[in-house]
Amino acid sequence: MTIGIKKAALGLILTFIGLVFVLPIVFWLVSVQADNAFRVGPILPIPVSLILAATFILIGIFWITWAYSYLVFVGKGLPFEVFGRALQPTQVLVTTGPYAYTRNPMVLGAMFVLLGVAFLARSPSGLLLVPIAALIAYIYLVTFEEKALLERFGADYEEYRRNVPALIPRLNPYIRE
Repeated sequence: MTIGIKKAALGLILTFIGLVFVLPIVFWLVSVQADNAFRVGPILPIPVSLILAATFILIGIFWITWAYSYLVFVGKGLPFEVFGRALQPTQVLVTTGPYAYTRNPMVLGAMFVLLGVAFLARSPSGLLLVPIAALIAYIYLVTFEEKALLERFGADYEEYRRNVPALIPRLNPYIRE
């Protein structure tokens, strides 16, 4: 079973709206509110913040796009999953491309985007919230997504999980034998 062009395009649009627009806007608002509540001000000058923001956001978009393309073209599925139930599950366990470095490259990309947003907002609270967001994502992934992948791919996923970290990328790619 393959994903049609329309479904893949719609999936990409929805992924980008969620990970590159909605999540960052909500994160921006929470960060700014936290800064106001704790009465903390910007920590970096505007030019430095803008350079760091652009760098991290572009890195994040790269990871998200790279991961999305592998799920669609290699895994033959979409990245939509809610509490362990995939809406268009991958048919093949993807262990190549970005998935050879981290099991969750889209989440890694989203964390880079959030880090960029924290720098864009010049928000000390935002910088502290990124690791908290990563921890929440990790707990969600372990609790729901990994269980579903174990059910779907069994021993292959177990081996992959033993060899590839959840979020922080390996320095060299995992090669499945």
